[in-house]
This record gives sequence, C-alpha cells and structure tokens, in this order.
Amino acid sequence: MKGKKYLLSGLILLCICIAAQARIVKGFTSAKEKSTGYITFKIESIDYRSDLTRVYGKLQGRPHTSERMDELVMILPDGRKYEATDIDGVDMKRWFQWEDSGEIDVEIDFPVIKESRSFVLKANGPKGESATKILRK
Repeated sequence: MKGKKYLLSGLILLCICIAAQARIVKGFTSAKEKSTGYITFKIESIDYRSDLTRVYGKLQGRPHTSERMDELVMILPDGRKYEATDIDGVDMKRWFQWEDSGEIDVEIDFPVIKESRSFVLKANGPKGESATKILRK
C-alpha cells in the first residue's frame, strides 16, 4: 500500500514538473507595414517547450485564390534562422485555397528557440517570398 502512495506521488510530481517547463506567451502583433508578399502571418501565441516551439496563429491572404508554401523560416533579430519542422492547417509544398475570410488557422512547429520579443516569419513558394515582422506588445 505504501509503495502505491509513493508511486502516485511521484507521478503527480512528474506531471507538475513537465507542465512547469512549458511557457505560453501571448500578445503578439504583425507589423502590417513590414509585411511583404502574398501571405501575412497573424500570431496569437507561442508555446515555448523543452522539446519544440509551437506558434499558434493565422495565415492571411486573398480570398478565393490559391497559394503554396515550400519553405517556412523564423528569423531572429540576431540573424539565426530556424526552419519549420511541421505545420497543421495547410500542407507544405501543396497548393491550398483561401476561404471566404482569407484566413487559415495554423500551428507551426520549430526546433527549441529561446523567447524573443520580435522575429520575422518568411515563407517561400512559387509566387515568391512573403515575410512578416512579428512584434511582442
């Protein structure tokens, strides 16, 4: 019986430690005057985890047109570049259609990145390069 209590206590402590490692940061804005190309990124929050960095937001584009992203990179102010490892909402290297709203919800995974107050998201595709400067409020 005592062993079960210790095991349960250990599992609870492990869950608390894992949850404490993640840090979700909200309050980002897209610098519209610093956005170029066919795609604009609107960031809602960033989840800084011990195993990855996940960006939650929206892609914005012209309704009823198609677009494709072949590469997606986060560029920090010091020049370091991090390529996206996964994206949910659209598929890389495949054409997608903008809906009536011109927005698509996305979750973009990057390698582990230290927290930054600003960065640039850059996408490349057949229609050229799109870049949006993201600033923390």
